[in-house]
Amino acid sequence: MTMHPGICRLAAALVALLSMGQGLRADWASVTALDAPVALSRDQAKAKQAMIGKLTAQIAANERFLSQSPDDPHVWESRIRLASAQGRLASLQTDKAGVQKAVSKLKELERSVPDRNLRAEAMFRRITLQWQDLGDSPDTRRENARALAMQFSQDYPQDRRAARLLAEAADLSNYHPGEKKKLLELALSLCTEESLLQRLKDDQLQLQQLGRPVNLRFTATDGTKVDLADERGKVTAVVFWSAESAPSLVWMGYFAKYADSVPSLRVVTVSLDRNRTDLDAAMHSLHLLWPTSFDGQGWQNAIARKFGINTLPTLWLIDRKGNLAFLNARDNYQLKINELLLNK
Repeated sequence: MTMHPGICRLAAALVALLSMGQGLRADWASVTALDAPVALSRDQAKAKQAMIGKLTAQIAANERFLSQSPDDPHVWESRIRLASAQGRLASLQTDKAGVQKAVSKLKELERSVPDRNLRAEAMFRRITLQWQDLGDSPDTRRENARALAMQFSQDYPQDRRAARLLAEAADLSNYHPGEKKKLLELALSLCTEESLLQRLKDDQLQLQQLGRPVNLRFTATDGTKVDLADERGKVTAVVFWSAESAPSLVWMGYFAKYADSVPSLRVVTVSLDRNRTDLDAAMHSLHLLWPTSFDGQGWQNAIARKFGINTLPTLWLIDRKGNLAFLNARDNYQLKINELLLNK
């Protein structure tokens, strides 16, 4: 892939700026200075160009450091950073061979780096690259994510990132509750971050609800009284979403069209918005007429907190007996809804 000349100029300028006042000698500061985040445009093409420029600069800075400072104590870390940046750049350029080459380099560094913390860093960066392409099918992605997370947690259980990887793997196991339960329990046993601890407890709370009646009552924005106990005998979709969440809006557009084509499906929604005007505008734009709960509390929404909702959108599917059948079916809702509708 030929690099855009503008990106080449940006990378060259970044490296040149870092060299000012240092003569021709590379030092560690010229490498770490590139850790600063880049302001990304909302335009995806421009954002991608900015990331390519940054990664190109990181590669150049590390190559320069390694060639000019072979005896520096940061050499091993620089090699890890170099392989990681090369892999991320290859990923952005959809160069699978380049990604695999970087993964192989990081694996080698995992074996050869003398410092344990740096070996953990090499493994984590390698797993981060592999996580971007876990496989083509949901089961393959789930199995690969689980294997990678378990590998890291077994080798480096004291590393705070172990619990986070296990939590991410658990997110892919919604249709395998037994496996999800074990991943969450292990993540909780290793977790040291308060924010992640709350997320894991929320996930456990949702999992405990699976297969049980959903006790949900509210007064909708149009004054309608909603009680899921009254919907027994029907398949019901409960959508947790927000007009302030871009993924929610995009997903809801597709789901609304599908739901309109399935008249036997009952749909209610719970809004995690703070602004009623934004919610009303989104519902009008998407032609949503479903009963909707709104209390203006955002993530502290009473219903969301009761059920441990921490991801938007979240789609719960309730079977004809009134029990929660699927935790979050947002990615293959047609298949799961049809399955419930066929089950008389």
